[in-house]
Amino acid sequence: MSQSLAHLQMFDYLLKKYRDKDVFPDSKMVVEIDGKLWSGDFLHLEDCQIVEIDWDDQRYTHVKKTRAAINQEFDTNIQNSNVNVSENRLEAKLAKIKNLEILYQEITQFVGQVSDDTTSLKPYLYGAYCLDTRVKLPFLDVTGKSIQIVALTK
Repeated sequence: MSQSLAHLQMFDYLLKKYRDKDVFPDSKMVVEIDGKLWSGDFLHLEDCQIVEIDWDDQRYTHVKKTRAAINQEFDTNIQNSNVNVSENRLEAKLAKIKNLEILYQEITQFVGQVSDDTTSLKPYLYGAYCLDTRVKLPFLDVTGKSIQIVALTK
C-alpha cells in the first residue's frame, strides 16, 4: 500500500527530529518507487524548521517553514502528544528507542493516525540514492508516484 507524500514527509520529520541521534546518527528512510529501492530525504530539517530553497529572480533563498507546512492535523497531533508531561510524550518516547524496527513501528503508528494527506512542501526525494542501480541524484521528483516505506537505514 503506497503512502501519500504528506505521510512520507511526516515520517521523515519525526525520524529526523526525535530519533536518538547517538544511536542512529545517519538513519534514513528506504522507499520503493517504481519497483526500485531508494534512500533519501523528503525534507531538509535545521533545528525545528523545515528548509526549502527558492529562487526570487535574483538569488537563491532559504525559506524556513514550521512542521505545519506539512499539514495542520500533523502539527496538532504532535502538539497534543507533547502536552503530556510524562514519558508518553512523542519526543520522549521516540528518543529512547534503541531498535530500528521499533522506531519504524512507532513512527508508522503515529503517522497512520493522521488522515489529512495534503502538504504544501515540494514533492522531492532529496539526496536520492537508488540501492538497486547505485545511481545518486541531488533530488528526484516524486509527483504522482506510488511510494511505500519499506525500511530504515542505520
